[in-house]
Amino acid sequence: MSYKSKFIISKEREQELRNFGILKPEESARDMVERLINTLFLVEKKFGTSDQEIERLSEEFGWLLDNHYCVMSTPIINNAGRYINRPLSACTVPPLNLNGDWKKIQHDINRFHIDGMGTGFNFNDSVDPVKLLKKLNDLAIAGANSGQEDRPVGNMAVLSVHHPKILDFINSKTNVDYTSEQWKFNISLDISEEFIIALKDDVDYKLWDGRKINAKRILNLAAQAAHKCGDPGLIFLQRLNVDNTTPFIAQYTSVAPCGEIGLSPGESCQFGYINLGKLVLPNNRIDLIRLENLTRLMIRVLDNALEISIKNIFNRANQDIMRSKRKIGLGVCGLADMLIKMKLPYDSELARKTTKDVLALINYISKDESIRLAKVRGSFAAMSSNECAYNKIPSFISRKFSKISTEYVSQKMWEDMDQRIRSEKMLRHCSTTALPPTGRSSLVIEASAGIEPLFSVFTGGKLHPDLQVYLKSIGLYNKRILSEIKKDRIIGKIKSLSKKIKEIYKTALEINPKGHLLMVSEIQKVIDESVSKTINLPSYYSIEGVYDIFFEAIRLNLKGVTIYRDGSRYLQPNKVAKI
Repeated sequence: MSYKSKFIISKEREQELRNFGILKPEESARDMVERLINTLFLVEKKFGTSDQEIERLSEEFGWLLDNHYCVMSTPIINNAGRYINRPLSACTVPPLNLNGDWKKIQHDINRFHIDGMGTGFNFNDSVDPVKLLKKLNDLAIAGANSGQEDRPVGNMAVLSVHHPKILDFINSKTNVDYTSEQWKFNISLDISEEFIIALKDDVDYKLWDGRKINAKRILNLAAQAAHKCGDPGLIFLQRLNVDNTTPFIAQYTSVAPCGEIGLSPGESCQFGYINLGKLVLPNNRIDLIRLENLTRLMIRVLDNALEISIKNIFNRANQDIMRSKRKIGLGVCGLADMLIKMKLPYDSELARKTTKDVLALINYISKDESIRLAKVRGSFAAMSSNECAYNKIPSFISRKFSKISTEYVSQKMWEDMDQRIRSEKMLRHCSTTALPPTGRSSLVIEASAGIEPLFSVFTGGKLHPDLQVYLKSIGLYNKRILSEIKKDRIIGKIKSLSKKIKEIYKTALEINPKGHLLMVSEIQKVIDESVSKTINLPSYYSIEGVYDIFFEAIRLNLKGVTIYRDGSRYLQPNKVAKI
């Protein structure tokens, strides 16, 4: 088996990927696709797939990659076929006693980072969580500067609002720009239901040392800190654990660095992304046949990636829990591109409904394919337990999805699937869908990032292709303007367009924060895990406004929320172009 790629990408973007380390110095984008395909489908031999079928699957999936219909996460892109002893997992909660042997902590975390995995931690057992945070942050910085890490890896520190040192933790990053500190950690407050009740009643709640403190005061301090530096965010571990399908193995104690998935100690996940922007037909409908085929192939490929990770991950505890749960996360990118092609403003009820409909179908098909794979490859080990949430009454499927009817997936379809899983006990993965950020992966296929709206109408100095086509069609765009790349002039032309067109091309900073929250709220209902989404705010946004966003996230039953106010940090991504 030797797939020959026809992947097309601009020379500028290919060089960018090489600078990021996604491509080896001597490697082309086509070489990258070929080593991915040839490595991931070699796993098929373990399950008795015939050579002819492997060839067919390789060609089919290779064509989809070549034509930008999907992309794998950067750990898979970086490691598959390049390092024979590295896993392809994106993130983990290291199974470590953070109060234990520092040499072991240092060794294991460094190894996870070198292997390309972001790490999540829970600091509840620490007497001094800020001291521990800074110690681990120093370790992460040293690793990043060592030259051994092929990709920048994130870290997440979570602390309960009941911890006696919660005030210190909230403010641990507020002076980052003044002290020139480097940070490789995001921080989040774990918000309990007890805290939420106290917040709504405007009363005190108890810390673990018996002291009482006002809940509204804590949320306001968190809003002040986030307004100043972007941290902390809020995480709701209790809500995440409601959707933990194997709580009898372990509860979720932390999350991936961007909050998209709950993780137990030792647990990790493999991610891949469907490019929604490529699935819009000329009649503004979604190509459902292509979407189903793509979803099935992605689940199979992610299962293959998981096999490689289990074999290669260095820690036995990780191997054991990965076999028990076989967690994978199929996500998406190109949502903004899809909505633009369909002429739907991101902050509109129809956009939210359309997105929810599409993601519900992806989730349903992903489960159906997981059932198919289980019949050949076996179910995840924990599926055999009566304590598994798929086997209980009401089951995970029944409780979470069967009361939701979307355009492509009816309540009866979910109910029938629930019956099938419970009677046959056949399911390959404890969860199949999550919505991580796509970061550099979406750059590979030149798609908009994750489920985010456009951050700018310009990408790599070029106007968004769909907007370019529209402006050309009405005579407001020509080659001379393109060669000059006079952004201010183009933006001035965009301002003169109709209200509807301006709404369609609104960037992240121009969308009302409530619009961001409502998108997360709707799509979270049809996804197994969680949603990575930043609520982008203009520089003038107030502390009170941040507080309101946090409170609204609580009210909407979100699993997590994070904000970033434009200009609040000295170093930040390029500012969003405004229209």
